[in-house]
Amino acid sequence: MKYKASTESKEIVKNDYSKRIIFSLADFKEKGHLLQTVTIPSNTKQRKHFHHKQTEVFYILEGETIININDIDYVAKSGDAFICEPRDKHFLWNKSNKDFKLVVFKINLDENSDDTEWLQE
Repeated sequence: MKYKASTESKEIVKNDYSKRIIFSLADFKEKGHLLQTVTIPSNTKQRKHFHHKQTEVFYILEGETIININDIDYVAKSGDAFICEPRDKHFLWNKSNKDFKLVVFKINLDENSDDTEWLQE
C-alpha cells in the first residue's frame, strides 16, 4: 500500500498545460505506470501529439473541454473517461473561461526515453 498527501506533489508548468505527478514510475511495482493530474488553463489549446508506446487513460475531474482524438472531437466533462492507445493523435482545447482538470494514468511509459511526439499544426 502507498499513500501520498496532496502536499507531496509539485506543480510542473509547461507551455500549454500543467501537471502534478501523484505516483511516479518508481512508486509502482509494475514497470511503466504513472499517475498524474493535468490542468489545461482557460482559453488554451494544447499542442497535438501522440505517444509511441504508452496508453493514456483520462478521467475528467472538472470543467468542460474538447478532446480531439484522431481528428474526432469529443465534448469532455466531469465524470467522462477516455483511453488513448499508442499512436492515437490527440489534444485538448479548453475554450471555456475556467481551468479544465483531469487525471491521467499512463501505462507502458518508457523510463528511459521521451515517448511523446509533438506535432506541428
